[in-house]
Amino acid sequence: MIKLIPKAHKQPLLSAIAKGDFDSIKNIIEQNKIDINAYDDYSYSPILMEVLTPYGIKNEDDRLKILRYFLEKGADPNLNCKSGYNCLHIAVQQEKLVKALDLFLDFGGDVNSADSNGGTVAYWAIQSFPWRTAGEQRQVHLKVLEKIFMLGADLDHKNKFGVTPRKWLERSSEDVQQLAEKCERLKPVYKSINTDHPEFPTNYTYPDIVKHIRKNLIPLRGEAETIAGEMLRGLDILQDEAYRNGNVNYSKTHKAFAQFILDNLAASTKTNSNETEKITKAVKQLMNSKRPYLEDDVYNYLTDQICLFHKKENNDESETNTKKWWKFWQ
Repeated sequence: MIKLIPKAHKQPLLSAIAKGDFDSIKNIIEQNKIDINAYDDYSYSPILMEVLTPYGIKNEDDRLKILRYFLEKGADPNLNCKSGYNCLHIAVQQEKLVKALDLFLDFGGDVNSADSNGGTVAYWAIQSFPWRTAGEQRQVHLKVLEKIFMLGADLDHKNKFGVTPRKWLERSSEDVQQLAEKCERLKPVYKSINTDHPEFPTNYTYPDIVKHIRKNLIPLRGEAETIAGEMLRGLDILQDEAYRNGNVNYSKTHKAFAQFILDNLAASTKTNSNETEKITKAVKQLMNSKRPYLEDDVYNYLTDQICLFHKKENNDESETNTKKWWKFWQ
């Protein structure tokens, strides 16, 4: 069962975190005996993630002080948020958070924990660590990467697209490759870390259909073979980009996914002008790269519409039912 920040103390606590007010944070936590691994019931992110990401904390030493307080009291850096990633996955992709990542590793951070796309901490450390840095800052990054290797990083773990950390090593600079080879020769031992992730509530109208599509119609990598599967795959990608990156990496591909969803759902509801208008309005909110949509309502609504599309298609006995989605337009 998911543990939530008590409503009476949620706003004061999150406000203190946003301001980086360490004394207030400590007082609220300790005086009210708030579970250090509790979640915000709005974003469904653990408190530790709230400390890692606020814009109000400008000084990284201040952030590290608050993070250390939480970690020393038992905060688990491996706890996933509702979108399927944890604090390490965030820290490893941002240059300014490299010291926070180092701290998480010292407090049981799991280098092989995977996000919703199967990318491990080790994968992101090699693929997207800011290797353009030089001098002293570069040495800081290399030291953290060495720690990741020596904690038993699985360099052959495939993400859902079939790409491994080792594959990215082939494109890395020589010093990174040499570091990986040195650490592998030392044969580090990985200690499995068993984090008890909570089951997050959903507002889906058809949770069984969602589960069926994700399990049976969306492959580990590449396109889905049905329209419903491809729409849900695209919606998941759009949501992940908005939540994780704030649409920083939003591209023509993301917009094409949104257009694909719009075209198919609008065509499916063309006899109901009100529903078509509602679908159009919802999808349009996912087409603005400069304004990532961070509320669950649109994603839940479109997921429900995809489920209705799937039900309709499966009740249709026509031969188009057996065609792959990209052949519908041929």
